[in-house]
Amino acid sequence: MTSKDAAIARIMAGQRRFQLAMARDRSNPFFAVNLTMSQLKILFALRLHGGQGGHELAQKMGVSPATMTGIVDRLVAGRYVSRREDPQDRRVRLVELTPHGTEVVEGIMTVGEEHSRRLLARLSVDELDVVADAMDILGRALAAEADAEESGAEAASAD
Repeated sequence: MTSKDAAIARIMAGQRRFQLAMARDRSNPFFAVNLTMSQLKILFALRLHGGQGGHELAQKMGVSPATMTGIVDRLVAGRYVSRREDPQDRRVRLVELTPHGTEVVEGIMTVGEEHSRRLLARLSVDELDVVADAMDILGRALAAEADAEESGAEAASAD
């Protein structure tokens, strides 16, 4: 194993420990919601990408439009999402997060942030600087990866 492979393995093991610690935090609203993983994925997709048509959502989630209709029906009944006519195309029904759905998603994300903040508060200023530098480095790697994916998508669409 190279020193680079060993460093990556050490980081991945640390990341798994961190994720397990976050999963054990039962104050997270994730454990209070009675939603399936498919329903949660849709809520998070809508939070990330905004309102979308049912067919577009089905394609992104890898399910049939009929399956998506059933999932969205249950989310509408739970007041997590709403449907409305797309002003650009009246044949399309946009699925959008409701304030309640937004609150649930934000609550799940924020609790994770609060837990992270508590952990970070245990570190010294020097240790926090190391973590901040590491996050900056990871941010640059994420940006480079996104640029590479975008370039690949543009090249594929040009074919």
